[in-house]
Amino acid sequence: MSFVPPLYSKLGKSLSDLFKKKYEYDSKISSRNIVNHELTIESSANLTEKGNFAGNVKTTYKNKDFGEVEGEMNTSGLLTGSVKATKLADNLTVTLSGSERPSGKVLAEYQKEYFAVSGQVEHNTETTKLEGTAVVGFDGFSVGGQARYDTASSDLEDYNAGAEYTHDDFTATLVTSDRADKLVASYFHKIKNRTAGLKTSVGGRFEYDLTKQANNRLLTIGVEHDIGAASNMKAKIDSNGTIAGVVEHRLNNPSVKLAFAAQWAGKNKTTTPERFGLGVNFGDYQ
Repeated sequence: MSFVPPLYSKLGKSLSDLFKKKYEYDSKISSRNIVNHELTIESSANLTEKGNFAGNVKTTYKNKDFGEVEGEMNTSGLLTGSVKATKLADNLTVTLSGSERPSGKVLAEYQKEYFAVSGQVEHNTETTKLEGTAVVGFDGFSVGGQARYDTASSDLEDYNAGAEYTHDDFTATLVTSDRADKLVASYFHKIKNRTAGLKTSVGGRFEYDLTKQANNRLLTIGVEHDIGAASNMKAKIDSNGTIAGVVEHRLNNPSVKLAFAAQWAGKNKTTTPERFGLGVNFGDYQ
């Protein structure tokens, strides 16, 4: 049976999104405007946890015959941009990105039946880093590895391996990180819902640090559930006692998405969250 494995960077991505997306602890107002089918303008202004104000504007241009061009500017004066070409060859994506720091990166990704590879060159004023990944897969099972080399220090900066099995509505992943010093096992499951359009996802992750004698294990469990057609909630808890939750509600007129996120340290035995954020998004949602 034909099977295209994921890129190495995408191993465990479903669970990573479950644990990270929407957990924003800034107070933010944002807007997203699709000018036409090709041009999108996004802007935001937020109050950070440190009490500072920040903002950014991002413009994205997509062309079906070429790829994508993106530029972003924020209040700190940092300018970044990228060009993604998807039509140079079948199954190949090449992305050039950089900033005015200066820094630049070239990333090439190639996916086909039974294998996926990538190569990256990242350069700044201090060093140049080379990174390569490769994944082979068959019938839902994928296995691969990654290595990054720092030319300034002449050192193999990082190297890891991973495996993943995907079948219909669940994904199980085992990867290493930090020079294979950490093992991360994860499981993600989309639960079938009889109510059309409503989704429920659950997942868990177990991290084991081989370099530590104590506090070397961390278990995290999370869930995302559509309360209704316009409301969504997420929650997660880990074995250190950290609890976090997100509630999101969408309005049709005016077109607004409201989100509230909070995090508690369960060991402190208090109902007051240690981190929280409120988000208001106008326009076309993302």
